[in-house]
Amino acid sequence: MNTKESKQKETFSTSEGDKWFDRNIELSIENDKIVQLFKSIELFPKKVLEIGCSNGSRLNLIKDTFGCECWGIDPSSEAIKNGGEKYPDILLSTGTADSLKFEDNSLDTIIFGFCLYLCDRNDLFKIAYEADRCLKDGGTLVIKDFYPTFPYKNNYSHLDSVYSYKMDYSKMFKWNPSYAEVANIVYTHSGFGLVNVTDEKISITVLRKNEQYAYPLEVW
Repeated sequence: MNTKESKQKETFSTSEGDKWFDRNIELSIENDKIVQLFKSIELFPKKVLEIGCSNGSRLNLIKDTFGCECWGIDPSSEAIKNGGEKYPDILLSTGTADSLKFEDNSLDTIIFGFCLYLCDRNDLFKIAYEADRCLKDGGTLVIKDFYPTFPYKNNYSHLDSVYSYKMDYSKMFKWNPSYAEVANIVYTHSGFGLVNVTDEKISITVLRKNEQYAYPLEVW
């Protein structure tokens, strides 16, 4: 694989993750769409992990709204340090999606917080495996990411050595009959209503894991 396409994790863990946090530190989550969606579908999480959590601001809102336990991982050490000071009740640590330090079936909600488009392509199977391993049966998986009609890549706008990989990331799980979509909202990266512009489309997809009914017994 091209070197540029296989070491994005290292780039974000050593430098670009901190730079991303510095650029977005003032980003408001007051009207966070994930929290609004949880309310609309009457989802009441108890043990939540957000992957790509930045400083944990969304997790803090989730904790305050639903009274649940929250964990977050992010490659940016600056983001984790900031979040540890601002939100001491949120358990934050540096890490990446391909290696989760959680027990099997220990979480009822996992959120991919707009991070999969920057992950190395050769890590995607490991990422799906780790999320599935940690999510209990009956749990909820939330994916916020770009949502084009076809997969493609373009240059990451802040660093020439990185790509943005855009695809429907719910397909990493929906091939498995254990996962069913229960909600999906589509909006735009810029917020200006350009939902027909492929490069602008973002979705939040909610999947429910149900292993018990994935393979019904044939009776005919």
